[in-house]
Formats: sequence, structure tokens, C-alpha cells
Amino acid sequence: MTEAEWKETWYLFDDKKTDKVTKNDFVHIIRSLGRKHTEAEIAEITKSLGDPVTMEEFLNYMRKPYQGPTEQDLITALQAFDGNDSGFLKQTELVSLLTTLGEKMSEEEVQQIMKDVKVDDEGRVQIAEFARYLCTPVPSMTPNIEELQRQLGA
Repeated sequence: MTEAEWKETWYLFDDKKTDKVTKNDFVHIIRSLGRKHTEAEIAEITKSLGDPVTMEEFLNYMRKPYQGPTEQDLITALQAFDGNDSGFLKQTELVSLLTTLGEKMSEEEVQQIMKDVKVDDEGRVQIAEFARYLCTPVPSMTPNIEELQRQLGA
């Protein structure tokens, strides 16, 4: 991604172009740009930032190299719970893992994910397919801010 694309995403949150956003918005921006940090990592990243976070702080952060978790990392982690090396986990086991280990997800979050995940006739989820689903970026449509403002008469 280019710096221009980073700025375009920034301005979705900073629509008045003040070059400042809240720390919460900063986290939403970096996550929407593919930075997959844990809550502990987010706390570490944001503790030295101002509140509000400036555009310059954001750009300095984005210029740093990033190597987040990969699809293969997730597959490897999930395979640790596949006792018979079948390549599958029972849906109930998967729900339990997601709601009890690491950065716990809420039941509602897990149920939302599970609506989109293929479960076989035996109630199992294929590990590789699940990892691919979780690692595939959500398609988004970046609105044209100027066009929206024109339509709203701003």
C-alpha cells in the first residue's frame, strides 16, 4: 500500500481534515489497513502516542516494517488442537477455543464468524479453509468523500 492510500483511509476518520484522530480511531485505521495486532500489542503501540493521534504519528507508525501473523501461522496453531491429524476441528471445539483462549472473542462474535464457515455433515470445520476465511481481507468500498459531501450539500 502506498502512503496516499494510508492517507485516504485516515481521512475517512478525519473527515474535517484536522490531521488528528482519537486513539480508538487510530486503532480502527491501522486494523483496516491490515495490521493484525493483539490487544496487548495495541496497548504497547498506543501508549507513547498522543491523544489525539496526529497524522505524522500515524505515518511514522505505518512506515515501520510489519510482519503480522500469516495464514500458515493460524493453521499451525489450530493443528495443535487436531489430535488425530485429520485437518478438521469440531465446530464446538473451535467455538470453545475462540471464546476461552488467548484474546477471547464473545459468543456473538464467534457466532457471526460461524455463519460464514462451512461445517461438514459431522459438525467439523476444515482447518485450512477456516484459516483462509479468517485471513482473507474483507472487501470494502472506499467512498468518494467529495462526492458524498456534494450529495449531502456540505
